[in-house]
Amino acid sequence: MTENTKKSYYETAIFNQEFGLCSYCNSPQTDDNWCKNCNLKHFQSSKWTSGNIPIDDFVKEAQSKARNYGEVIEWIPYNRLRNIQYLAQGGFSTIFKAIWLDGHIHSWNNNKQDWEKFRYELKQNDYENAIDNIKSPLEENQKYGFHVVLKSLNNSSNINENFLNEWKNHLQFTYLAKDFYTNVVKIYGITRDPSSLDYMIVLKEIKQGSLRSNLLIKKYNPKDKYHNLYDISSSLSSLHKCNLVHGDFHSGNLLLEDVFDIYISDFGLSRPADQPINSNDIYGVLSYMAPEVLRGKPYTKASDIYSFGIIMWEFTSGVPAFNNLSHDFTLSLKICEGFRPKIIEGTDPDFEKLMKKCWDTDPNNRPTADYLLEIFDVWSTIHLIEMDHEKRIQISENESIVENHPSSCYTISKFDFSAKINENLELLSSKIIINEEDFNNITRSIESLENCKIGE
Repeated sequence: MTENTKKSYYETAIFNQEFGLCSYCNSPQTDDNWCKNCNLKHFQSSKWTSGNIPIDDFVKEAQSKARNYGEVIEWIPYNRLRNIQYLAQGGFSTIFKAIWLDGHIHSWNNNKQDWEKFRYELKQNDYENAIDNIKSPLEENQKYGFHVVLKSLNNSSNINENFLNEWKNHLQFTYLAKDFYTNVVKIYGITRDPSSLDYMIVLKEIKQGSLRSNLLIKKYNPKDKYHNLYDISSSLSSLHKCNLVHGDFHSGNLLLEDVFDIYISDFGLSRPADQPINSNDIYGVLSYMAPEVLRGKPYTKASDIYSFGIIMWEFTSGVPAFNNLSHDFTLSLKICEGFRPKIIEGTDPDFEKLMKKCWDTDPNNRPTADYLLEIFDVWSTIHLIEMDHEKRIQISENESIVENHPSSCYTISKFDFSAKINENLELLSSKIIINEEDFNNITRSIESLENCKIGE
C-alpha cells in the first residue's frame, strides 16, 4: 500500500497540494486560503484570555491544530453578542439564538495583518426582533453580524479540565469528520454569561431544526430517509473511528440544514457540567436507550447502533418512538424484555430487517456503523431524494396533530432504577425456570401414568 492510499481524502488533498502553496512561507496550504504553519504564529501572537486557564489552554490547543477555519475555536466576548433570545430548555443546558457581531475567523489577510471574519449584512427583521424581552438588543448602527446558537451549560461556573476532555473529544470527531467529508455541527467558540457565570458554547445555527420536529414531512417523503440515514451513519462511523460513542443519540440531536443535509449534534455534552467524567450515573432519553444501558452497563458503539435503529423507525412512522406511552419504569422493563415500536405497515422488508438488527437485544448481533454506511450508500443511490420543492409532498391539512403522552419525556434525564430492573428480570427468569421444571415434572408424571395399566 502506498503512502497516498493510507491517507484520508482530505489528507490526500493536502499531500497532493490541491490547495496550493502558501505565498508567504511556500509550504503546502491545508485548505483554501489557509496555511496551518503561518496561522499558528498568528494565533500565538493574539492577546486574549477567558479568565479560566483550562479554557484558555483548550482554545489555544484547538487553534494550534486547525487545518482550516472550520476547526478553529475562539474565545468570544459576551459583549459582542446581540439579540440573545431563549429557544429551548434541555436536560443540562439552555438554548438561545443570537447575533455575533464580529463573525467567525475565515482566513488571514496579509495586507491588513489581521484576521478576515465571515459575517454578512443584517436584515430589517433582525432590528425588528430587537425587542424588550431579549438580552443585548441590536442597535441601529450595528449593520453586520452572524447568526449563531448559544448552548448555556447549567452549573458550569466552575467548569474543570475533566469536562473539557469531552470538548476535546468533540474536536477529535471534527477533525476526522473533515477527513472523510462528514457533516458535523461547527463549534465557533466559547463565551460566558456574566450574569449566571455559566459558560456557553457558540454553535452554528442549523435552520430547519431537529429531525424530531420534521419527522412528519419525512414520512410524507419516504425516499428522504435513505440519504438522511446515509448522512447519519457517515457521522456515526466517523465518531466510532475515533473510538468514541455518542451516548445521547436521538432524533432531537440530529439537525436539518435543509432537505438533504443532516448533522449530528450534542456529542460529548450529554451530562451535567459539574459531574465527574467517571460517574456511574446513567443519563439518556428512554425511548432510544439500549436495554443493556438501562440495566446499568456503559454506553458503547453498539448502544449507539440501537438508537440508530429507533431513529430508522421514526422515519417510517412520522412520530417519536413510544410517544403514546408513559416513559417510566414499566416501559424501561418492557424494553429490556424485548418490547420495540410496532412496525409500520408498508415498511420495506429489507429496511425492516436492518432496523430489527440494529435494535436487537444482544449488542453483539447489531451491525457496525461502517456496515450501515455501506448499506445506505447503496440505498441512497437507488432511492433518490426529491430536491425539487414543487414535487415534494407537503403535509396534508387534514393530518391530525400528534399529541405525546403527558408522561412521555424527550429531554435527557437521569435513570437510577437499573438495580430494580435487574431484580425484576432475574425474578422473571427464575419464575420461567421454575415453570419449566414444573412442566417437565408434570410431563414425566403424565408419561408414567400412561405407562401404568389399570385393571378393569
